Amino acid sequence: MREKALKSGVVISLFFLLFMAVSSAYGSTFSEIEKRKTPVVRVVERVAPSVVNISTQQVVQREVSPFGGFGGGLFDSFFKDFLAPGFIQRFNLKTLGSGIVFGDGRKVLTNEHVVEGAQKISVITNKGKRLSATLMGADKLTDIAVLRLKGNATLPPIPLGTSSDLMIGETAIAIGNPFGLSNTVTVGVVSSLHRSLNGEGRLYQNLIQTDASINPGNSGGPLLNIVGKVIGINTAIYSKAQGIGFAIPIDEVKKVSRVLIAYGMVPPVWFGIDCQRLTAAIARHFNYKGAGGILVTAIEPGSPASRGHLETGDIITALDQTPVLSPLAFQRILNRYLPGDVVSVSLIRNGKERNEHLKLERLTAHHGAFLTRRLFGFGLRELNRKERARLARAGVNAGIAIAEIIPGSLAATNGLRRGDILLRLNGINLKSVETFREGLVKHIREGSFSFLVLRGPYTYKLIFNLYKTS
Repeated sequence: MREKALKSGVVISLFFLLFMAVSSAYGSTFSEIEKRKTPVVRVVERVAPSVVNISTQQVVQREVSPFGGFGGGLFDSFFKDFLAPGFIQRFNLKTLGSGIVFGDGRKVLTNEHVVEGAQKISVITNKGKRLSATLMGADKLTDIAVLRLKGNATLPPIPLGTSSDLMIGETAIAIGNPFGLSNTVTVGVVSSLHRSLNGEGRLYQNLIQTDASINPGNSGGPLLNIVGKVIGINTAIYSKAQGIGFAIPIDEVKKVSRVLIAYGMVPPVWFGIDCQRLTAAIARHFNYKGAGGILVTAIEPGSPASRGHLETGDIITALDQTPVLSPLAFQRILNRYLPGDVVSVSLIRNGKERNEHLKLERLTAHHGAFLTRRLFGFGLRELNRKERARLARAGVNAGIAIAEIIPGSLAATNGLRRGDILLRLNGINLKSVETFREGLVKHIREGSFSFLVLRGPYTYKLIFNLYKTS
């Protein structure tokens, strides 16, 4: 009996020693892993489930000549006129990008250019789960888009920080899906703030510059600080230099995303003035010796400008300390603001400097008359009976007439005349002046307008890229 107990004790002792040895080994390994977990590793572990891959599809179609490039211009022209419907090639165009889950766990932030033109949007998690999403709203100017997951699917939301207190040199962590590789991490620092960049037909402003590597597919992914909060949305690569990336400040992203969720777009703002460029003669008349500036020629009743105590004859020199050099530059500056923003207006009145503050409102088609004159320099009217009859005989049932041309305006310098008939704006038939104003408001922030003009028996196209000339 005693011998049996002794053997049992030896077995227990050996088991205990083995357990202690294994526990020590695992404890040592666990302790070592914990020691290796830098702040960057902890951030990545925490936010990885909130960073997603975005895949989009759109159907693109193009005409394909049956002559395979050997027919020449005459054959191709004949084909285009008579045979094109039977030779249209359609194919799927796929794009990849990144995004972050935020808010209630059903919304995803990304770049507008990632989902531009998409007919199908998929969100893929870091675990490989694929979810369908719809577009809630997008803004080309700020390059921000908000998606919503379909059904009842939810994902862990990521904490959004602030970009108001960023420090040059602080750690910046970029996470995204370059080349479709899920949750790739690069680390750098905040290199600079308030950068502007022209890229792929877009003008980016007020960007965060970082040396954290940002590659194709990173667009829409987060730029994080060392405590794991989002400070920006990665948006662009500077192709002329390596190791430079850019991100949209998260404070701007939050502001724009709220508007996109509410309206599905970013509405342009209503200021409420008509104005003109300051010529040398006008400047002498007002004894104005400064550079730039615009002259207020009229104020809309009940407008923000009216309530902000602006007056006809004021010379506006800056908005929030940004110099105003022309009416088009004035509109370009306004495009940065959202309805409800308060803007500081620097002006000259009776030779004295003043500063007024006014709250911007949402621009609607109702306010389009002043905007039309200010930007293009013409007034519009509905067609008269004789004009409508002439168009009807030609099988045309839409059009509006130019009632006046302001000397020296964009319309005047591009050869438009009083009596010209505008048939289309950006491909939309102009059935009324109201239709024109609706199109103007819709596209004003982008500033790209294509007119189809009828003069006598001839039609021609006129294209304005407003802000390239300001």
